[in-house]
Amino acid sequence: MSYLGLGVSPGTVPVYHGTKLRVLDRKVRIAEMVLRGVSLGVGVLAIVLVVTDSQVKEFFSFQKKAKFTDLKALV
Repeated sequence: MSYLGLGVSPGTVPVYHGTKLRVLDRKVRIAEMVLRGVSLGVGVLAIVLVVTDSQVKEFFSFQKKAKFTDLKALV
């Protein structure tokens, strides 16, 4: 069975009957790789921001500095 020049072999491997689909498949793979890289970068940035962030709360004259290690759920 063929749909727009793309057939399916018994092993469900794409069979191309033209060069346009190969170019499109390559562009899709490159776009997927770029998106994976961007999501990895955003994840690393989030980890760095969580680890390096700190807050200071003042109780009367006592100052308590909150750190990443104070939150046991994140450690």
